[in-house]
Amino acid sequence: MNNLVHWYSNGFWLASFALILWHYFRDREGLIKLFQLLFVIGISVYAISFSFLPKSAGQKLVILSRDLLIMGVISLMFQFLREFRRLYWLAVILLYALSRLFIGQWQRASVHQASLSYTENEWEILLELKDKDRKILAPIIKKYHLGIETAFKMVDEVGTSLDNVVALEVPEDRENLIPAIREELAALESVTWVEENEVVSEIPVIPITPYKSNFKPLTNDPHTDKQWSIELLGWNQVMSQFREGRIIAKKKARIFILDTGVDGKHEDLNKNYESVESRFDDDPKGHGTHCAGIAAAVTNNAVGISSLNPGPEYVSVSSIKVLGNFGMGTQRDIINGILKAADQGADVINLSLGGRSIDSRQKAYSEAVRYANARGVIVVVAAGNDNSDARGFAPANADGVITVSAIDTSSNKASFSNSVARIKNKIAAPGVSIFSTIPNNQYASFNGTSMAAPCVSGLVGLMKSIQPALSTEEVYSILAETGSLSGDPESTGPVIHAGRAIDRLLKLYPPEN
Repeated sequence: MNNLVHWYSNGFWLASFALILWHYFRDREGLIKLFQLLFVIGISVYAISFSFLPKSAGQKLVILSRDLLIMGVISLMFQFLREFRRLYWLAVILLYALSRLFIGQWQRASVHQASLSYTENEWEILLELKDKDRKILAPIIKKYHLGIETAFKMVDEVGTSLDNVVALEVPEDRENLIPAIREELAALESVTWVEENEVVSEIPVIPITPYKSNFKPLTNDPHTDKQWSIELLGWNQVMSQFREGRIIAKKKARIFILDTGVDGKHEDLNKNYESVESRFDDDPKGHGTHCAGIAAAVTNNAVGISSLNPGPEYVSVSSIKVLGNFGMGTQRDIINGILKAADQGADVINLSLGGRSIDSRQKAYSEAVRYANARGVIVVVAAGNDNSDARGFAPANADGVITVSAIDTSSNKASFSNSVARIKNKIAAPGVSIFSTIPNNQYASFNGTSMAAPCVSGLVGLMKSIQPALSTEEVYSILAETGSLSGDPESTGPVIHAGRAIDRLLKLYPPEN
């Protein structure tokens, strides 16, 4: 990441200065060709490195627009100054100094900021030790002036190897040495694995015009005409079971949204929202709030939308911020979020986020999920929006999760959705034109497997309220056996059907009289 950002920034400034000098020497043919060549080299380096930055399409559009505006202003300014020779060269020298001392650092910092979570995170390397003895690391820590701390925090360290993982902070002036540091650490006999604390992002969502249907739900929420998915999910069947008194809550199941935060004051969420910490109760980006509404908006309150939550005694929704205002976080943030949610008494964890996977990253996520599963938590993960194999994405490929692909309004695999063909616990849910809550009492329609995952989380929360002891295997078995076929069942898995799933659950676990 750091090397990419440096190449990106340096390419930008090489192109900018080539453009400046081209304006000045445009009457000298030989020099024009030189500066044209330098401009092409600079803009090529900029474009290639920029394309590999781990940012969403929206974030890249903002950064690209800003950079092109800066380059355009610089070009116009120096065209004007060309007639004032001394002033022109003074401005060139001043701009060069500023680009080295201030502007370039600001540019790199602003790109980095899009990768940070809600707190400053400078811990670049994660490694697992065979035991907790850190003495073996002392020479390398001293050599590179590294900081060290325990990577993951949990209440119960018994039965997990995550307590053997440490985080290392690399000083800024030594970040270019990270590959060498990793190599030296990996050579130590007591180190099981070592990797960079990779940046992870929300699963990007695509705003879209709401898709209206003629479905008549058994609720009074005014925006249900934009919720085509609840008809497909058999929502009226669930409401009928609820009205008949068949659905009895043994507990209020807690659904945790690990995301960009949740607007806990939203008019259609506040009565179902339970705060963990006040710093998690806002959502500048809106991604987490949209997921929360799908999973647990207040139903039948004559406000907003419906969710798969027939009444206030069934589920609550809580937030843990693991992603920052730009929708970016780190592997460490997310794993700590899973551990925190499990320790806080979660019944369901929703993860509408992820990134490209390597084996050690999958192992760390799987260990965190195992910790959560052992405490009765069902972990639901979005498959990803790259139209590729979800097996190559973490935490979608982690052991012990239920991975959710997206279908469109025709029950076909959404064009963007990753395939879950090689995932063990694979399931599908609507993920196109999903209308839900966004901050400040607003509503919007988005596309994404980010939207499909909380459909499943909401249903699983309802199931856990009826039968709290359900395991991941039992929940998945019911969802898969009662699901519908999509247009490409191998790539999507079964499509959840809430009505049939609850009916099967009630037959397996009849309500006590």
